[in-house]
Amino acid sequence: MSAAQMNIRLDSALKASGNAVIAELGYTPSQVVRALWEFATVQGTLPPALTHLLRGDQAAGAADSGTPDRMSEGAAIVSSFYQKVGIEEPVEGAVDYDELRELAAAEQLEKWGLA
Repeated sequence: MSAAQMNIRLDSALKASGNAVIAELGYTPSQVVRALWEFATVQGTLPPALTHLLRGDQAAGAADSGTPDRMSEGAAIVSSFYQKVGIEEPVEGAVDYDELRELAAAEQLEKWGLA
């Protein structure tokens, strides 16, 4: 594997406090950045909470204007899968595409030893 180095600029106090939290969680800054890049590679997007922060949304759970379409698309994909493999589709609650995607990403990160 060929390694590449990234250099970023951020406030020194933010770096120190962020490094402290990351260390308390048992990770290094490099592990966190690699996990984010792997998440983006596997999922083709960023974690929803991070996307909301980048957009400047006040709450990480703020509604995304594209969410209803994505939820419908995700539900249709899951429903189609159930039909193809002959599994009875659950009737309780809607399938939340973002939650399914995050669970899949978390599972993959755990397999890679990054969770």
